[in-house]
Amino acid sequence: MVNTLFLVVDSLRYDAVAGNKFDTPNLDVLAEEGASFSQCFAQGVSTAPSMTSMLTGRYPLDYGGHWFLEEDQPTMAEQFHRNGYTTGAIHSNPNVSRLRNFHRGFDTFEENILPYDPDGLVDNAPDQLLRYANKFARLLRRTPYMPVEKVNDLLMDWIHETDEPWFLWTQYMDVHGPYLPGDDFTYRNKFRAEQIWRKAAVNSPDEITPEEHDELWENYKKEVEYLDREIGAFIDTLSGRGDLEDTAVVIVGDHGDEFAEHGLYGHGNLPYDELTHVPLIIRFPESSAIDQPKEVDSLVRTVDILPTMLDLADADLSKTMRERMEGESLLPVLDGSDPSYDIVVTEKEMRGEDYLRFGFRTEEWKYLYDGKTDYTHLYDLQNDPDETTDVTDNHPEVVSKFEKLLNERFESIEQTSKGISIPDIDDSEGVEERLEALGYK
Repeated sequence: MVNTLFLVVDSLRYDAVAGNKFDTPNLDVLAEEGASFSQCFAQGVSTAPSMTSMLTGRYPLDYGGHWFLEEDQPTMAEQFHRNGYTTGAIHSNPNVSRLRNFHRGFDTFEENILPYDPDGLVDNAPDQLLRYANKFARLLRRTPYMPVEKVNDLLMDWIHETDEPWFLWTQYMDVHGPYLPGDDFTYRNKFRAEQIWRKAAVNSPDEITPEEHDELWENYKKEVEYLDREIGAFIDTLSGRGDLEDTAVVIVGDHGDEFAEHGLYGHGNLPYDELTHVPLIIRFPESSAIDQPKEVDSLVRTVDILPTMLDLADADLSKTMRERMEGESLLPVLDGSDPSYDIVVTEKEMRGEDYLRFGFRTEEWKYLYDGKTDYTHLYDLQNDPDETTDVTDNHPEVVSKFEKLLNERFESIEQTSKGISIPDIDDSEGVEERLEALGYK
């Protein structure tokens, strides 16, 4: 049986890995040894919708949405678990915490989302005391997340102590803002990074100067290159210990980040390609029958990752998972078949709001819908790959086709979510502090 190492890199856009913008030799080697997908697009522009889709194999807004997994929703971990796998998760992302029901199916679910946890006494601490303790702890910590070195140490220990077969997932946060200069975790750099990140991604993106823009991009570059070095060292160590012989390694970005291509920073905009186009690399073990290396140029989705991994494991799926799974295995695509779809859907419910955003992408067109304004946009990707000119008025027949798809999505969301009750998420003070540090508040 094949082990699965699922490495998600938060905020990693495709052009940070492809081409010559950044120096990522270790990810390059993995791509050259395995299968690389040049046209992979995420189902969300932020972590909650994107990871809900990847961990469940369905679209983010179906079955009650993406801020909380309802009790009957089967997960990736549960499917591996029912097929005899030991399952583990180690991460520090508050959007996919046990508070939001993402822990289901994991034998180990180690999350580092509370800046302050005095020997497990958080639940009993007075709210006011906890709030001040978290603010103080946030000042002391050099990063608002668990750095990649610590994550990799924990991953390595878990793999070493766990019997095969196993499934292990992490979500590296180093590339997510606030962008620190690689591994230069000094207090001076921390405060500068948080200051400029909040100005760009939260408060005043239109006031970012050219010098500040360059600083943001340069620090993002350093973060990506630093993460590449650490992933390379991690993979080398696992290989030297013999832990990769029967292990599939999946590396993917959950979404990208915008650097004012469409006026904003971070990932709070409509589903433009800088937010949805992500790297996807799968390095299969030599024991598998997959022909590699392989470069795939077909349009594929991150929602296809779950069925691909389960297909590789020859897993028996639960009835509910089979009914709800929207994604499809990419193994036939690696054998030369075309995906059954030619449209990629990206969607999100805006945090703290009651409106939705959608993106529909083909090889030729991008159609965007903003529920806040009720505006739609159409871009001709063949002649305008940077999505700069709205051609809605020039192609009414194309707009009509996408409007039909949008209405179908509304109907599916309503139908699949009927009778499902999603609780209000009462995040703890520690989670709220972490979300604020990451630019979500």
